[in-house]
Amino acid sequence: MIMYRLFLCVLALGIFLGCGANNQIEEEWNYYGAEITKNDVITVSRAVEQIENLIDQPVVVRGTIKQVCQTRGCWMVVEEEGKTVRVRFADYGFFVPWESAGKEARMQGALNIQTVSEEQARHWAEEADDPEVKPEDIHGDQEVIRLMATGVAIKGGTPISPEQQAVIEGKHEHEHTH
Repeated sequence: MIMYRLFLCVLALGIFLGCGANNQIEEEWNYYGAEITKNDVITVSRAVEQIENLIDQPVVVRGTIKQVCQTRGCWMVVEEEGKTVRVRFADYGFFVPWESAGKEARMQGALNIQTVSEEQARHWAEEADDPEVKPEDIHGDQEVIRLMATGVAIKGGTPISPEQQAVIEGKHEHEHTH
């Protein structure tokens, strides 16, 4: 009888602690590229609003990933409060998983304003899973705010899949349909 009561107490304590622990578990951040070393983080909307003061300055920007390059994972568009920043990865030194859209991200790098050709803007739209503007609707040069990232952290991010890694390494053609 004592063993039975002890068992019930241990079981109840385990359930109580287990439930409490589940409420406190924070999704893990996965890191891509170099370590993020700056502690000051600004939102995408603040970065866009203050772009003139931030050009070529090292910053950490946070927002939600809206799009990821569906060819290799070599760029992403991050959004917050209706403002967007196009994120590229320094020297193609790293890539992010294709499945990252909808996740919170922090990116360290330098911001600038870039004018891209109609051809480049259409190319980006073709690489996107669900482009905001269809490639055929893009006309003329486009001005974008770009962050050249040295490092990215994605909340709930995943490792690069073997399929994506093979595409990055040029081992097979890409037929990704996300």
